[in-house]
Amino acid sequence: MTRESLESKPEPAVAIGPRAGRSRVVQLLARKLALGRAILARLFDQRDTVNRRLTIGLGVIAGAGCLLGLPDQLNAFPLGNDIELPLRAASHWANGGQAYPASAMLVQRGPDLPYLYPPFLLPLMAPIAALPRDLVTSLWLILCLACAVWTCRRLSVPWPAVPFLLAWPPFAEGLIVGNVQIFSFAAFVALFYEPGPAILRPRMFLPARDAVNGLLAAVVGVFKITQVLPGLYLARSRLRAAVIGVAAVVAMAIAMLPLTGIAIYGDWLAQLQRAADPNWIVGGVALARLIGIPAIPLMALGIAITMAARARDGGAWIGIALIIATPSVHGYTFLFLLPGLLTIRRDYGIVLATLFLGVYHGVAWWLAWAIVVYLLFASSRWSWMRRPNDVGAARGSAEPEPEPAPASVGLP
Repeated sequence: MTRESLESKPEPAVAIGPRAGRSRVVQLLARKLALGRAILARLFDQRDTVNRRLTIGLGVIAGAGCLLGLPDQLNAFPLGNDIELPLRAASHWANGGQAYPASAMLVQRGPDLPYLYPPFLLPLMAPIAALPRDLVTSLWLILCLACAVWTCRRLSVPWPAVPFLLAWPPFAEGLIVGNVQIFSFAAFVALFYEPGPAILRPRMFLPARDAVNGLLAAVVGVFKITQVLPGLYLARSRLRAAVIGVAAVVAMAIAMLPLTGIAIYGDWLAQLQRAADPNWIVGGVALARLIGIPAIPLMALGIAITMAARARDGGAWIGIALIIATPSVHGYTFLFLLPGLLTIRRDYGIVLATLFLGVYHGVAWWLAWAIVVYLLFASSRWSWMRRPNDVGAARGSAEPEPEPAPASVGLP
């Protein structure tokens, strides 16, 4: 046989056995799994464009859902109801009537719900109650909206996202009814955060700002006495500031005593005691009401969280403590969870704010609270669970963010 015929002779076919076939399948699956892991890694890497696009997409979907649900909220909540309520109480008091009647506890809806704010506010509101009600209500709602916009910007929320956040149920409910929580939350944010682009910037409690800080802490708790935890937290590092805030409230109460008298404070405390009854339906979805336990242990837990909170996430932890320590919790009370939502990863925060806090269900709200608590705890070990600041993003998600200087809020 010639050399040419040998070269032209075809090679015999090699049979592919079962073992070789399985090997190719395993290799193919391994490549697919490696590709999937790479995609997931990019999806959860906050420095990657894939995660940024996902976060923007989630934000747009969540924001659109909030805007679409806004008409339902407008139908569900009486416009300006929560400013009408104290104005009516002030009118009754000015005309010699009862500001804290026990019969108000039987009302379940509308402007005749019980007035629970301190008596020393009545002389301040009585002249306002004498003005045309439509004018007062309109101006109040405009002030609430302006205050909410300022709060969003102080929390470094970008301008395009502000309308969506204002339509978010905890904000929208407070804005529609004109609840004073909008202003106390603004004071809370002003106390704990500096203005800054793109990231939350915790404020330092400097001695030169003791008076301002004390007054801000007083504003958070002056309308709702159960929201005094920011003042307690302030006292840990700047006792003088906390004393200034308490002194301002006491001075106002003393100045109004010639008009209010002392007996009305007994009526107020009795009304607060009636409002703390777990059977009072209008009391909201406080955890004590949902699980059927006394409110005192949860108040103690809120105080414990306040005393244990660290500097870096002081505002987030005090918001968490304030929610659980408040015996009357409504949708707008969960505004105090917003600093925590803005501290954890943006994609996680958007999902929690939409799926759990975007619906009116008490169990869902408390699940969101619990998840934020877990993520804040876990972020001390796994920093990829929190939203990185500019420095942390440049270093990489594996390196934790630095703690503020010892002079800042809370413990070093």
